[in-house]
Amino acid sequence: MKGKLFTPRQSIPFQEYFEITLMQAKRIVTNSRGKQCYSGAQFEIALISFGDLDALKKEMDPKVTVDFSNVILECDWLAGFDWLDLSVGYGDKDAIKYFEKKLQDQSFYKAYILYKQECRPDCALQDHEHEAKKPKL
Repeated sequence: MKGKLFTPRQSIPFQEYFEITLMQAKRIVTNSRGKQCYSGAQFEIALISFGDLDALKKEMDPKVTVDFSNVILECDWLAGFDWLDLSVGYGDKDAIKYFEKKLQDQSFYKAYILYKQECRPDCALQDHEHEAKKPKL
């Protein structure tokens, strides 16, 4: 989502960043062919939901400085997989790469399998399972 929402060298608190990103993530845009498109904000919300601050910082707009002091992110697997599934479903290459890499992590893999079995057996994520090396359970 780099370079889309913020003015140059803007510094904001995390809560404001989250609210702006969530607002953008929920926005549906239609392209010239009438197809619905989403921004990279969905992937950023997925990273926040997973509590993956390191990956989030790499994905964020470089024009914005976010104050992460006193921010504690907790993992919400369901929200994280829902937003990641949306991102992957719309072809976000960074989200696909992230998913394939994270599947190698045993706890992520177990949570994904549970998500797929219990919540979304038809998820877009499953189309990218074959590309990843899965851990032994």
